[in-house]
Amino acid sequence: MANEKVLIFEAPWSQHIAETRATKDIYTSAETLLQNSSVPVRIIQRPLVSSTYRKDIEDFAALECNQRGPNFIVFSAHGSFSQIRGKKGRRIYRRKLEAFDGELNLSIGIQAVSAHLHRTIVILDSCAVGTEITSFYRASGAAGVIGFDENVDWVDSTMFILAILLRFHSEDVMGLERIRRTTKKTVSRAQRVLEGMTQGSWKSLAKSLGVQYYFGP
Repeated sequence: MANEKVLIFEAPWSQHIAETRATKDIYTSAETLLQNSSVPVRIIQRPLVSSTYRKDIEDFAALECNQRGPNFIVFSAHGSFSQIRGKKGRRIYRRKLEAFDGELNLSIGIQAVSAHLHRTIVILDSCAVGTEITSFYRASGAAGVIGFDENVDWVDSTMFILAILLRFHSEDVMGLERIRRTTKKTVSRAQRVLEGMTQGSWKSLAKSLGVQYYFGP
């Protein structure tokens, strides 16, 4: 049986895009390549709905295949980032996504499911919400976070993330029995993949997207 290791939330990127399945069609085309393995990987796709996405995450994390090794959650929607000053000058970050049923603040919402994300690499496929990514990493409790700190073209960002998922698959990141966070002496396999992409043949696109990632101290 294929492992359901990837969960993709999607919502329309723009009011000018009539086809709400735009990213779904792109990601579904990659699923054939993810099957090319002794341990094939399947993609679960859900509409991004502010009232249900946290329950979707809990159900995904509870799957038997996600009780071991890393899994991956992608948020693909129109997004924005802002920061304000709280009490005593503390910075408060707001990562907002446009869901089907209105706007949601992912910076707050992700904290409610952080206990379920210790094996999860979260990928933020939205404009600018990857800014100050270490803050989101701490709030999410995730094993790693990837995002963009620039306003991005939805096709460019989706194709870059598609490449990440396929590279994770080919480098057997998805097949790991357990996931280790980065230490001073050990760099996680997932982070090495990102470093190779952003410094190699994907360097130009990664720079234009403002790719940010963090896998621990």
